[in-house]
Amino acid sequence: MTSAKRAGIPTTIIVVGLMLFSMFFGAGNLVFPPQLGQQAGTNYWPAILGFLSTGVVLPMLAIIAVAVSGAGLGDIAKRTGKVFAMIFPALIYLSIGAFYAIPRTANVAYEMGFVGPTGISGTVALLLFVVAFFALSLWLSLRRAGIVDALGKYLTPALLTLIVILVIVGSARLSAAPSAPSEEYASSPFTSGILEGYLTMDSLAALVFGIVVLLSLYSRGVPAGRPSVIACIMSGVVGAVLLGLVYLGLGHLGRSVGQQFNNGAELLAYASHVALGSAGSWVFSGIVLLACLTTAVGLITSTASYFATLIPAVDYRGWSIIFTIIGALMANLGLTVILDIAAPLNALLYPVAVTLIFLTLIQAALRFRLVWAYRLPVALAAVFALNDLLRSFDIEIGRAIPAIMKLPLYGQGLSWILPVAILAAICIVIDKIRGLPIQSPSEIARRSTLLHDLPETGTTA
Repeated sequence: MTSAKRAGIPTTIIVVGLMLFSMFFGAGNLVFPPQLGQQAGTNYWPAILGFLSTGVVLPMLAIIAVAVSGAGLGDIAKRTGKVFAMIFPALIYLSIGAFYAIPRTANVAYEMGFVGPTGISGTVALLLFVVAFFALSLWLSLRRAGIVDALGKYLTPALLTLIVILVIVGSARLSAAPSAPSEEYASSPFTSGILEGYLTMDSLAALVFGIVVLLSLYSRGVPAGRPSVIACIMSGVVGAVLLGLVYLGLGHLGRSVGQQFNNGAELLAYASHVALGSAGSWVFSGIVLLACLTTAVGLITSTASYFATLIPAVDYRGWSIIFTIIGALMANLGLTVILDIAAPLNALLYPVAVTLIFLTLIQAALRFRLVWAYRLPVALAAVFALNDLLRSFDIEIGRAIPAIMKLPLYGQGLSWILPVAILAAICIVIDKIRGLPIQSPSEIARRSTLLHDLPETGTTA
């Protein structure tokens, strides 16, 4: 690697980190922290620290897992089995992509970023907005050479500037004393914060975005291997630090509002108006629109990249168009329908994804290959996740097995953690005894199907 390329890597890390932040920071991430700040009240700090542990640290660990594996989600999933590797990644990309998060970005942008300041609503308005929103998202996604620059150099700084203005001015003008915590934050604020951060399910998105980060680094001249691993981890740190700081600021803003609101969106709309007057609604609108747009671009890019590898008969451009059209059609069904379709599937996939993340990080520290430690704990996590899914439909398998109902965090849908951790520890010992050699991870940059998806032109750091 030349000295010029080496000198440009720090700039690349910062820009890619900004891009990663913008892909994570959707409208949902905008409204969760202020709502937590309002509800936690005087117990704000333990609550927000719990939120950061699962809403920031866990997604960052997922990015690191992709980096140290040297592979994308599909290759990580292969460690559990070939059939699993075909089904699980596709379900994740579809559940948080075309059938959920992609259409949701348009719906939230319309409801929170367009209807509020303009007062224009209705079926025709939604249709026209969705078409315009996804046309812009597709245009940015197809400019593969410009994705890093568009998100990292321009859209993210604009988004951060608006957030900083809102937080600083809003906190100065909204100086109400913190209220008493709500019931859930009164007794166990840290645990409640952990659960709130867990429910953002950003770790699913992190597994998806990891491939975009690696491809972006390769396209800007960072070599595959150790340099790209380090650069990917550092980019993840940049994105995580920014995400954490923004969460802290928005949480403090919510804590400073004396009134009670039904949700974080109403709270932020009120804070924007109080802080900035008539211009506040437009600032809030700008934050929402930018947050939704950057997330939509990240999801379209990552989903299209994966399916171009899975089914190379259709290239990246074709998949981008396909998922944009699906997202637009789903968006016109309305947010309620989207949530009804995707929420149960996301709940089913999340425990399995978190289990994979930690096993991949553990594998990176070991000198022998994990086999049973992947297969059995992942299978057990899937069984518990299925139980939690059935519970959401009022079907209680746990009643047939009383021991399940006695597990820690059963009521919060986290009963899988302790059994999976115990089984993983046992299986790691078994794999240690077997002592199979570690297989070299596949490198994304060497796979021809993905090389075709690297930017053809554009600036490099």
